[in-house]
Amino acid sequence: MKNWFRNLLLERIYLKSIKASNKKVIKYGEKIKTISVILDNRLGIDKDSFKNMAESFNLSKKNVRVLTYYQSQNQISEKAVNNSFTFKDITNFGIISKKLTNFCSKKSDILINYYDKNDINLKYISSKCLNNISIGFTNVDHEINDLIIDVDAKSIELFKEECFKYLKTIYS
Repeated sequence: MKNWFRNLLLERIYLKSIKASNKKVIKYGEKIKTISVILDNRLGIDKDSFKNMAESFNLSKKNVRVLTYYQSQNQISEKAVNNSFTFKDITNFGIISKKLTNFCSKKSDILINYYDKNDINLKYISSKCLNNISIGFTNVDHEINDLIIDVDAKSIELFKEECFKYLKTIYS
């Protein structure tokens, strides 16, 4: 019951923030410098898949940041603590932890919302991130993504190919 009420409150805050957010201006032809990824651990995708994506865009791997969402604090390894979060990092009233604030406040050229469930915790963090363009899947709220790719979320290689194809058009 408590989680239901929390999610309802957070959903209302999320909807208000989406309506209040400014429209992004995509500058065609600019070079991609940074990529941020919000990854759902339930998909079983290794975060290094996104680090390897940096090579496609001639980026250093350090310019790709991956934040992984876990259902439970117990699932997070000690090595991944700084680059992961759970629902406990977001209060009932939408206040986010310091590590989430640090992730969201660093502007990135591309934000990849790599999750295929309409989970309010993932959507809320995506809405808080500063980015030029965001990419996501068809079965997630279309309000948060500028580019929607219709592939299976477990097909990481196909997703990367599609991203590269579209982003090459936009950023060249």
